[in-house]
Amino acid sequence: MLNKKENGADVIGYCCMRFPVTNLKKSVDFYCDILGFKLISADYSFGEAHVSLKNGNGPGIFLMETKPEDVTQLKFVFPRSFFITSSTGHVTVIEILTNDLLALHERIKQAGAHIDNEPVFTNDFGYFTFYDPDGHYIRAVEEKNEFNTQMEAD
Repeated sequence: MLNKKENGADVIGYCCMRFPVTNLKKSVDFYCDILGFKLISADYSFGEAHVSLKNGNGPGIFLMETKPEDVTQLKFVFPRSFFITSSTGHVTVIEILTNDLLALHERIKQAGAHIDNEPVFTNDFGYFTFYDPDGHYIRAVEEKNEFNTQMEAD
């Protein structure tokens, strides 16, 4: 049964995400220097760092250092062929937005991160997939909206 009536107990947003990492410093550098997140706080001796988008949108991400054997990579296999699946059938759990997909792709490539799929562009959006230092499968997306189309025309 789908309940369409609003209720005070309904979930109204996301407050944070937690990603397991094996090297906190390396992950902080990747998320901040390569992906462009902002470091909010870090306690390297405790093994936790908080990063967020520079524009303040969305939930923050807590990078939490653990042993390699305790890291579960953020990806899963989807049993049907779909444009968002990799050649091995994996699907990204995380999708990030950018205003310049090709520049982000180049930055990630220069950092030596594993890029799974090169950029693909449709009429509505562009995307590519890559892995962070701990093998979390991520898709970067650039949405084609009226603003982006106008900027390209100028």
